[in-house]
Amino acid sequence: MATQAKATAKKAPAKKAPAKKTAARKTAPKKSADFSVKQSAEKVVNIYLGVIGKGIDTIQDNIESSRKENDKRMKDLEKRGAKLRKELNKRFDKFDVSDVVEDTKAQFEKIQGQVEEAVDNVKEKLNTSKAA
Repeated sequence: MATQAKATAKKAPAKKAPAKKTAARKTAPKKSADFSVKQSAEKVVNIYLGVIGKGIDTIQDNIESSRKENDKRMKDLEKRGAKLRKELNKRFDKFDVSDVVEDTKAQFEKIQGQVEEAVDNVKEKLNTSKAA
C-alpha cells in the first residue's frame, strides 16, 4: 500500500520555459598577449612615485606660503616696533632725569640718617646695659 501511494505521488517532470532569443553579446576585446608582470610593476612604481611627488609638491607649496606669510609678519612687527620706539622716545624726552636723581639722593640721605640714628640707639642701650 505504501508503494502504491508513492507511485501516485510522483510528479510529472517540470515544463521547460520556452527558450528566449538572446541578443548577440559584444565581447570585450581581449587584452593583448604581450601583457606582462613587468608592465604592471612599472605602472605600480609610477603610481607610487606619483604619490610621493604630489606630497613633495604640497610640502613645497606650504613652505613657500609660510615664508611669504612670515615675511609679511616680520614687516608688520618691524613697523609696530618703529612706532612704539617713537612713542617711547617722546615719553622719555618729557621725563627729566635730573629731577629723578635729586629725589633719589634726598631719599637715600633720609634713609641713611635713619640708619645712623638706629645704630646710635643700639650703642647707647649696649653701653647702659654694660654699666649696670
